[in-house]
Amino acid sequence: MRDMMQVCRKRCRWCPLIPLIFGVILFLLGYFLDAETVRTLWLVFSCLPIFMGLMALIMMSTMFKE
Repeated sequence: MRDMMQVCRKRCRWCPLIPLIFGVILFLLGYFLDAETVRTLWLVFSCLPIFMGLMALIMMSTMFKE
């Protein structure tokens, strides 16, 4: 168990940088793009998790029916 935790800790040490990088990219996009473009991108990127959640809900309900 200890070896597994050390491997996981070694591989995941860069994981906190991922939200930081995405945040900086989105901040720069919001600063340099027009308002309509930012609004369109926001609608697309906010609908993706909703769509994925609905698909997961449908898949889980069909799996539990069988």
